[in-house]
Amino acid sequence: MNPGRPIVMSIAGFDPSGGAGILADIKTFEQLNVQGFGVMTANTIQNDKEVVSVKWIPIEAILEQMDILLKRFEVGYFKIGIIENSEVFTTIKKHIIQYNPEAKIVWDPILKSSSGFTFFKNEIPLKDLLELVYLVTPNLPEFEKLFVDEESVLEHPAASNVFLKGGHSETRKGFDHLYSEGVRTVYSPGNGMVYPKHGSGCVLSSAITAFLAKEYSLPVACREGKKYTEQYLSSGTGLLGSHNLNTQWLKEY
Repeated sequence: MNPGRPIVMSIAGFDPSGGAGILADIKTFEQLNVQGFGVMTANTIQNDKEVVSVKWIPIEAILEQMDILLKRFEVGYFKIGIIENSEVFTTIKKHIIQYNPEAKIVWDPILKSSSGFTFFKNEIPLKDLLELVYLVTPNLPEFEKLFVDEESVLEHPAASNVFLKGGHSETRKGFDHLYSEGVRTVYSPGNGMVYPKHGSGCVLSSAITAFLAKEYSLPVACREGKKYTEQYLSSGTGLLGSHNLNTQWLKEY
C-alpha cells in the first residue's frame, strides 16, 4: 500500500529544536510533496547552538521502527543521518537492501556537530563504509575525514556517488561538487542573500533524496535540492529557518 506519492524514510536523530534530524527531514519532504517516514536513531539533547548529550537508540529498536512501516508500505528511498557507529550503520544498510535490493540510500555523514560533539565512530575501511550507499553528502570537514582529496575521488571513484557541500570552503563558499562515475559537476550558488542555519546539511540531503524519489536524475536532483536549501537559508537571519517557502519553481520540471 502506498499513499499516492513517493515515500522517503528518514533514519536519523530527534533534535528537539526542530532544526535538524528527523523533524527537518519531514518538513522538507512535505514541502516537496513526498511522504516522509521517520525512524529515530538517537535523542539529541540540544538546542540550535549546542549539543549536550546523545541518547542512542538500540539497533533492535531502530529495526523494529523500520519493520512496522516496511511491512505495510513500499519504500524505495532512504536518507540516513546520525548513527552511533559503523556497526549500526552496516546493519541498517543491509536491512534496507534485504527488504528492497533496488533501494537507494543517501547518507548525510554527520561525524561531528558544529559545537564539536562527536557522533559517529568508524572502525571499518572507506570501501566497506560506503558499500550499498547510493549517495554520500559530506561537508568539507567530513569529506576530508572520509577521503584523501577531491582528485582521488575523480581518479578512483568511490563505491557511491559523492556530493561535496561547499558551505565550509574558504575560497569557493557555496560552490558544491557532485562526483559521479569519474565526472565532477559544479553547482554555483544562487544570487540571493543566505544566512547560516542549524541543520542546513540535513535539509539539503533530504531535499536531494526527495527529488530522487520523484524520479529526477541524480545531477538534477542535486541542483534542485541545492535550490531548495538556498531558499531555506534565505528564510531569515536566525539559526532556525522556515520551510514555508515559495516552491512555484518546482512546476517548471
